Amino acid sequence: FSQDINHHPDEYITTLLDHNDFDIVAVGAISGYYPYKKLLSFSQAVNKSINRKKFKYIIGGHMPSSDPEYFLEKTGADICIKGEGELAFQNLTDERIQEGKLVEDLDSLPFPAWDLFEMNVYRLQRMPNIENNEFSMSVLTGRGCSFHCTFCYRLTPGIRLRSIENIILEIKYLKRYYKINYIDFADDLTFASKQRTIELCEALAPLNIKWRCEGRLNYTDSSILKLAKESGCVFINYGIEAVDNTVLKNMKKALTVEQITKGVEATINAGISPGLNIIFGNIGDNQETLNKAVSFLINYDD
Repeated sequence: FSQDINHHPDEYITTLLDHNDFDIVAVGAISGYYPYKKLLSFSQAVNKSINRKKFKYIIGGHMPSSDPEYFLEKTGADICIKGEGELAFQNLTDERIQEGKLVEDLDSLPFPAWDLFEMNVYRLQRMPNIENNEFSMSVLTGRGCSFHCTFCYRLTPGIRLRSIENIILEIKYLKRYYKINYIDFADDLTFASKQRTIELCEALAPLNIKWRCEGRLNYTDSSILKLAKESGCVFINYGIEAVDNTVLKNMKKALTVEQITKGVEATINAGISPGLNIIFGNIGDNQETLNKAVSFLINYDD
């Protein structure tokens, strides 16, 4: 069953649960209006099953973690895992709210069970500057972020990184078995530091792949961008959020307009497409700051 591929209506979930025996039904959600509405409609379909009392319905992810009691009430779930799910799933209790401990050593986790997915379809996901004959897949280099922006959905502190060796091993596996030649580094923050970025680029260079990632303009300079380009980077997604120093300070972005402008220009000059993300509605935002943001987007759209 995959709604991504088959586009089944939610009612199909009810039918699936009615005609099969499951011990657990679990779903995770991050943030945003669409995921929230989707979580509610999915939960409604799950709760309609005639077998509902035979399985545990578990919710988790950043969204339910923010207010477990609220989401348990809204979804009718039996359990909410607050935080990361891997360790909590191994030690489930009768408690309605389970505290998921952080996995400190990310290398200790096995790679995703790619063989259980319809990879011939999933590898067709399109990414910035990808060609028609290229196949992509998402990979995480770490979890979390070392910054403290006020708008962020993350509830877990700090950043934890996989070893470069472990990351390369997974990419080689994807390349060998599924012909993946474009990697989407879907982290909260791939550019965790200048040194980390240099080490990652140097390790990626011999693989002859394209890649995109989540960058930080604090850690972006011409030398790092040159290295990234040479190792196959075609797109860096930047959380700019505002083009006004007061608003940036209010949201604790740890960036200035000067840094943003300089970094985006350097990215374009290096031959890499920049992802330009703006949030409007922060403390201090008004018509003037919105106009600054719009002008910036038009100016640096590559």
